[in-house]
Amino acid sequence: MSALFAWCRRRWSAWRGAERRDERHQLGQRGEDLAVSHLASIGLHCIDRNVRLRGGEIDLICEARDGAIVFVEVKTRTGDEYAGELAINRAKRARLIRLVQMIARRRRWLTRRLRIDVVVIVWPAGGEPLIRHHPSAVTLDR
Repeated sequence: MSALFAWCRRRWSAWRGAERRDERHQLGQRGEDLAVSHLASIGLHCIDRNVRLRGGEIDLICEARDGAIVFVEVKTRTGDEYAGELAINRAKRARLIRLVQMIARRRRWLTRRLRIDVVVIVWPAGGEPLIRHHPSAVTLDR
């Protein structure tokens, strides 16, 4: 009987975890949609979304009016106002740089100006979202 109870408890936990992942995924999608709109309003044209490679994912790839390729990391949060910026730690910066270099090689953008921006969206419950755009938040050393 205890084995059955343990199995049920594990299945319940897995189901609740999947439900929370779905909520986070939806929030992330809404945040990315809002980031695309914001970036378009300041002259950046989104050319790709959710580019996945072996080492991770780049949320948005945009092109600026001056021809620069802008890789954008989007962090959407509902609670703590500065948790989005704090999530871009040393390991995350290194991963972003590695991914950008891989994509630039594959798409033959090595001669183009590249930059990594961070867009943080704080979406309070029942309130309007706050958008913070940090251009060149992560520096590329090529």
